[in-house]
Amino acid sequence: MGCNTEQPRQTAISEPTQNNRPVEVATNDYWAKDNLDLQRVGNLLERSKDPQEFEKYLNSNDGINNLDLNGDGYVDYIGVQEYQDRNDNERGLSLFSRFGPDLIQEIAQIVLFREDPRSAGARVFLRGNEQIYGDNNYYETNWADRTVGLVSTLFGNRNEPYRSPYYYDNYPSTYQTYQVVDTPYYRTRIEQLYPQPMFINAGDPIAFGKFKIKSPNNGLHLGQIKARLVKPTKDQEEFYKNNPRDINAARINNDNNRNDKDKGSKDENGMKNGKMPKEENPGNADKNNDRRNETPGINPSKPGKTDKQDRNKQDGDKGNGKSSKPEKSGGNEKGNDKGGDKGKGKP
Repeated sequence: MGCNTEQPRQTAISEPTQNNRPVEVATNDYWAKDNLDLQRVGNLLERSKDPQEFEKYLNSNDGINNLDLNGDGYVDYIGVQEYQDRNDNERGLSLFSRFGPDLIQEIAQIVLFREDPRSAGARVFLRGNEQIYGDNNYYETNWADRTVGLVSTLFGNRNEPYRSPYYYDNYPSTYQTYQVVDTPYYRTRIEQLYPQPMFINAGDPIAFGKFKIKSPNNGLHLGQIKARLVKPTKDQEEFYKNNPRDINAARINNDNNRNDKDKGSKDENGMKNGKMPKEENPGNADKNNDRRNETPGINPSKPGKTDKQDRNKQDGDKGNGKSSKPEKSGGNEKGNDKGGDKGKGKP
């Protein structure tokens, strides 16, 4: 399991009444921590040759990512940013979701450490963001004595560290948005794909405090998140309380997802019935670029209405799975001087 915490409550529970007859009480909690399995992130690292390929694997349909922070019912795109801060012994990667140039929520940090710069590989440490996963969510694996493509790339001679240029509504041309599935279904899927997680719980989390390099997205977070967090900030907690998640949006067409999966099985590389999916999606990149400057979640042609409200109405008639805009995301509370994005959005 990616997190040693209780499973999300997505089913009905029974509570006693005065006549001792149970009554069904719906609970719609969607926990962010249970929808991106940190332990199995290591499996993707192992098979990646560079940060770009790692990012592609992170966002594969029917894969490791079922994270929906803005509550629009569609899985958020996860970006990867290589630390600009580095030394002979340390390299790092930041995983984050971005809803605009300055609207970033860091999800996890990965640090690769070599005791000897001449080593073939490295020890790899991962720490989940405490707002999402709580305290002491540290994982590690030891590839110090073996060659791994991504490790060799990060410790190679490279002048330009990788920084994902993609964010909400500005996706790679080969990327397709896809819908969130129920957490129990996600758990079953991910455990079948990766029955043996590459990462293990770190026995010595103190190691993270010894690293000298810092994430460029350290401390960046969104004030407006429609998912349950383990340690939310004050503004995140207040926003969640006053803006309940739309369970209908978050569970849109899950049955259709299952039916589509039955029509053609996919392996962990995204192959369907033994064939690779199409690499190009004509028009997708232009569509993303035309809409990238719009404010997420707001429909300028209909003041006071969000695109999400319009989509809920349209989905009732059409039942399509096309991505829509999320609720307006809050800004980052604070930034880091070394990061490219300073988190100056509204809190």
